[in-house]
Amino acid sequence: MSEHSGVTRFGMIGHGWMGNAIAPDFRECDGVELVALGARDAERARPWAEERGIPSTVAVDELLARDDIDVVYIATPHHNHAELALRAIDAGKAVLVEKAFTTTLAEAERVVDAARTAGVFLMEAMWTRFNPAIRVIQRLLAEGAIGNPRTVMASFGFPLPYGDHRLWDPARAGGSLLDQGVYPLTIAQLVLGEPQSVAATGSRLGYDGADTGVDSELGVLLGYPGGQQAVLASSIRTQLPLSAAIGGDEGLIEIAEAFWSDTTYTLRKPDGFRETRTEAKEGNGYVPMLRAVHEAVSNGWLEHPLSSHADSLALMRTVDRVRAALG
Repeated sequence: MSEHSGVTRFGMIGHGWMGNAIAPDFRECDGVELVALGARDAERARPWAEERGIPSTVAVDELLARDDIDVVYIATPHHNHAELALRAIDAGKAVLVEKAFTTTLAEAERVVDAARTAGVFLMEAMWTRFNPAIRVIQRLLAEGAIGNPRTVMASFGFPLPYGDHRLWDPARAGGSLLDQGVYPLTIAQLVLGEPQSVAATGSRLGYDGADTGVDSELGVLLGYPGGQQAVLASSIRTQLPLSAAIGGDEGLIEIAEAFWSDTTYTLRKPDGFRETRTEAKEGNGYVPMLRAVHEAVSNGWLEHPLSSHADSLALMRTVDRVRAALG
């Protein structure tokens, strides 16, 4: 990685839905610059990049070899996250990997080990961890605003028409768990930590009742040593609430839709007290995460405390346990 100049320069690999969502936020974040897009077909991708003000579009190998890029942001679907992350690490780049971090714990461990060995920054792009409302809620929980948190409930689902879409494609690690389910799992992890027990049910059925080869609907029950629980659901077949709730023995915090990115939440008490608050949202919501990467790279950190390697490994460990529970 080149010597840091005070501006953290990103090269992005991938220009699908995720790239489209985050690209405008680079311009909203001081200290960062999106200088290049890496694509399998640079000529086809160039008009997309130019529309979003990205100065250069190159092949992936060329992007990884450039000296003017500090961080490689991997915005592709998760089935090739591990491969691309390992290539970027081998090129000496800091790496921001879109969620889901990888498809399995074993892949995640290889990527983390490689980054630690190379001495480069690595982080999962789980933007929920940097959401200003989630940060305030974590502080409220630590201060005892709802007493002892006992239950987390969260869901994420929408009916996706069956067809040529990556979420219906086993070859591209499709399904609900890695794309949607990681958000409810993350909010449970932020509040209650890593679970002691994991139970799950669901199906791989499509709308016609045939096996699609991907998990299309999922229900998860996580248990913790003190009896706490997380009740979670995700689906690409069913419209589900996009909200979350954290229940304690002295109150409740409800997070508005969509809980992973919205900045509105409501504090409720058993005596009828109810207060709704909204934290400021920057851009499409990715700015706090980009600022955190800039902070880490500027300071020579190998990981960020709000989204550590241990956090990502714990989440992938739970993902693997959910798969095992599904059989």
